[in-house]
Amino acid sequence: MRIYGKDGSIFKIIAFPDENVYKGEYLLIEDDINTASTLVQVVDVSYAETPGLLEELIREGMFKDNRTDLDPYNVGETTKFLRDTKVLHCVPRGVINDGRLYARIYSLPSRTESTIKRIPSSKVLEFAASAQSRKICLGRDRDQLRIRVNAEALDGSLTLITGMKGSGKSHLAKLFLLGLLKEGAPILAFDLNGEYVCLNTTLDGKPSENHEKIGVYYPGKNFFLSLEYLGIGSVSKVLTKVLNLPGVSAAVLNEIWSLIQNQGRVTLKLLQDVINRSVSNMKVKDALTSRLLTLRSCSFITDDPRKLTRLEDVIHSEGSAVVIVLRDIPSRARKILVEMILSKVVSLLEVDKLPPLFLLAEEAHLYVRQTYWEDIVTRMRHFGLFVIFVTNQPDALEHQVFRQLDNIFLFSFKNDHDLDMVSRISDVDAASVKSIVKEIPRGVCLAIGRAVTNLPMLVCVRDLGVQALGQTKTVFKRVEGEIETQVTYSSNPLPHV
Repeated sequence: MRIYGKDGSIFKIIAFPDENVYKGEYLLIEDDINTASTLVQVVDVSYAETPGLLEELIREGMFKDNRTDLDPYNVGETTKFLRDTKVLHCVPRGVINDGRLYARIYSLPSRTESTIKRIPSSKVLEFAASAQSRKICLGRDRDQLRIRVNAEALDGSLTLITGMKGSGKSHLAKLFLLGLLKEGAPILAFDLNGEYVCLNTTLDGKPSENHEKIGVYYPGKNFFLSLEYLGIGSVSKVLTKVLNLPGVSAAVLNEIWSLIQNQGRVTLKLLQDVINRSVSNMKVKDALTSRLLTLRSCSFITDDPRKLTRLEDVIHSEGSAVVIVLRDIPSRARKILVEMILSKVVSLLEVDKLPPLFLLAEEAHLYVRQTYWEDIVTRMRHFGLFVIFVTNQPDALEHQVFRQLDNIFLFSFKNDHDLDMVSRISDVDAASVKSIVKEIPRGVCLAIGRAVTNLPMLVCVRDLGVQALGQTKTVFKRVEGEIETQVTYSSNPLPHV
């Protein structure tokens, strides 16, 4: 490989026919004059254009069947070599000096004294690695070397996993859950489709090493909340924000709540009884009664203290995962439940009754209002709730959320609108992201952000070793005698683009 030129911030490097280099790979330009080596990433590959090539190809097509080639000087081989020579369009990512990576370019490398070689992504991460010891293995690079990211880079960060449906988003989210759990982190996960319920079971149906650490809760069956446990603050938020209770009615509810609390336990039944007896304004009474009836219809709300699930009892500082299964809950009840849980979690974090934790939210726009996410994202550092969003609709998240993202894991996208939105909010130039992401296959993601020390990495996501569920159920099943090919994540090759 040879340096051809530089156009703006793009290095152009000539790759000869016997040198196979693909999008997303890293190259190291070692300069005999400068002590520092330049690290560049391939973002596009094109053919080398030579003068007269188009005319020659047309002429060859016209006379191909009616001529006999006489080539005593072997000019044809030289021509073929020129035609198959490629130009690699590369973006500089930094320089390597004394075994350390620095995110800046000191000077241009020499075109005559430089040598260029491929460098595995895992090796690049080693140059940029910090002293952090907690590692999560995401998968492998093109050279089948393991890609490990810093778990600490997810701590204190806002993370987004996005891509088309069926591209592997949920698989990576489960990998993060298991990896963070292994490092002792507490995690709260909202499971919209019932995909996380078997993460504590191995592929052969036996309990996994995390069997005791992963708790699966089904609202209305083994997970219940009471109004007294939630408190007036959380209940008032649910009634006003989710059920649109007017402010005047909310003020009346606060007074009644205080009255009941001074005399004993607050229960849903007692609230209804007191409202029916003491509220004279019919509009206020109807507003409160209708909202409380909605709460009464939610199977996960109880007045029985023996059924109550206390979040501080199930979320442990030494590492635990609480999976709340939302699959069989009606839409409105689901929004009520999530708002109650998040509000209670935040209040417990603010008084240090819960340790800082990760929140894994799949398709969060379906069950949490946007203003709530904005509030959590804006203040998350102060009370220790760090969100991992998983969605195939990045435009469903507000721009304020996007602006604060620290890590992005991009699976395949074909929609230009989604690509435009996601590529603009990363630290990497938009053209690089769009060029690479459009052509990666299922199970491969482009990692960007703090987790990969701000160096974009193509990663073939590994298998989990547990029952991941979440596979697409198809109409046409395998018939007798038909060969079924199951492509696992770890065996899926990186794209040759």
